[in-house]
Parts: sequence; structure tokens; C-alpha cells
Amino acid sequence: MTNSSPLSILVIGASGRTGLEILRQLSQDTRTKEVHAFCRDPAKIPDQHKALCQSIVKGDARSSDDIERAIDDSNAQVVIVSVGNGDSVAKSDVRTASARALARIMEKPQYHHVHALVVSSTGAGTS
Repeated sequence: MTNSSPLSILVIGASGRTGLEILRQLSQDTRTKEVHAFCRDPAKIPDQHKALCQSIVKGDARSSDDIERAIDDSNAQVVIVSVGNGDSVAKSDVRTASARALARIMEKPQYHHVHALVVSSTGAGTS
């Protein structure tokens, strides 16, 4: 991105360990205007991280409707996806389903200006 104006950023999967760290890092970045958290259960976001967010949106990362609503409500220019299964080794479709949901949205002309970044900790440490 070459635009130097401050950004509105939506973090999908904000309540996980990686998502929480992303919120913390973005709060220290002068290029970030607003940070918006998106997660299934906002109660899982600690108060000190909630204070870093302009808004916290409850939603399902597998749902195009939920993600589209969050992008619209936050006026996000950047979407950071950090979804996973935590420490669980159980099989989950959340990564694939959330990628498909976001891709469906970003195909629409009104979202061509939105940039996406996927962050994963899969394979880090003992996983």
C-alpha cells in the first residue's frame, strides 16, 4: 500500500493469542487510525486489549455476511485474518471457511480497495 494516510484495520480472530498480539502491535503503529476486533466471543478479549479497539464486532469468521457487515461498519481498508484452533489438535474448517468467506466478499467491486493479510502461527512451537 502506498497510501500514507492512517488506516482502519479489522482483525478477524482477535480473541486468540496471535490476534491479541496483533491488536497490541497495531495500537503502537502510527499508521493505524482505528483497530476493530472481530471474534465469536468478545468476552474472551481482555479489558486491556478491548481498550485498544475502536469497536469489537461479534461474528462468525465462516460467515460472509458477518465479515461483510464488519468491514462495512468499520470502514476497514485492511483486514487481518488470524483464525485458528488454539492449542486444539481437533480438525477444524475455520481457516478454509474463513478464507472462502473473505474471498467472496473481496470479489465484489465495492471491496476491491480492501487489502487482506493472513497471519498464522500454525507450525510454531510444538504445534
